[in-house]
Order: sequence, then C-alpha cells, then structure tokens
Amino acid sequence: MRLIKTILGFLFNQLKLISPLFLQSSNLKKVFNYYQVPGLFETSGQPNNKQLISIANGGYEVVINLAPNTTIEGRVINEKDILKSNNITYIHIPVDFNNPLDEDFNKFVAALEENKHKKIWVHCAANMRVSAFVFKYRRDVLGLSQKNIERDLKAIWIPNKAWSFFLER
Repeated sequence: MRLIKTILGFLFNQLKLISPLFLQSSNLKKVFNYYQVPGLFETSGQPNNKQLISIANGGYEVVINLAPNTTIEGRVINEKDILKSNNITYIHIPVDFNNPLDEDFNKFVAALEENKHKKIWVHCAANMRVSAFVFKYRRDVLGLSQKNIERDLKAIWIPNKAWSFFLER
C-alpha cells in the first residue's frame, strides 16, 4: 500500500513540477515526501522552483541531489542555477535507482562530512534513494542502532530487492 501511495504521489508531484509558477507552493513541508531526519537535516522528493527559493531563504547552505540527470524524474531543469545564484552549495550525486553503488554512498558520506556544520537539505525524485542512504549513513557511519532508525526509513518506503541488498552489504 505504501508503494502505491508513493507512486501516485510521485506522479502527482510530476504534474505540480510542470505547473505554472503561480500555482506552485513555496511551503517546504509540502515538498513531496518531506521528512526531517532527527538531529540531522531535512529530506524530500524533488522541490519545485518556488521551494528551491524557499530553501535558499530558509538558511540552508547545501543541497545534495541524488536523482540522476538521465531521466526526467521530477528534475527541475534549472535547480543548480537557482541554488548557485542564491549562494547555496549544490552537490549532485546521480544514483541509479536500480543499481545503487557503494561508490555513490561514499560520495554522499564525504559530502555530509565536508558540510557537517552547515544547514543541509537532501533530496532525490521521491526521497527513496535519500531515505536509504540516510539510513545506511546513520547505521554504518554514525553507529546508531538499526532498531532505532528503521522507522525513519519506513516512513518513506520499504526498500525493494535492489535497495535491500544494497543496505545489507
């Protein structure tokens, strides 16, 4: 049921992303699959143009995007330009949804460690890549108990076979 909700939400979000600017919400808590990771940062699916401006106005200093460029997946074409013009560091780590790699995760960890004293927003298309990476980061790098952090992952989705395998390595 959660997967169907995520798929339908993702499709609805795609329509919102291509809607005219005056119809777009600037509310950051309304970004698709918004989730605040306790003690760390905010995560979400793809923010729209107005929400990217709200991220800049909200004091965020770094945005990490895990969605690939090779698909449309809700990607805002000018995200990098919007953020850079607002003095936000933009880090793009394109992660193949069907084949997450340890190399991608290591880049993610390096980006977090390099910016750990800054206000960070992390997103992908639907917050599925992000929630899995954040779970692995909290478990493997920060040493938190899987039992205590699993609910945060499951608040977004229950990982499929490829992602379960990735998380188990």
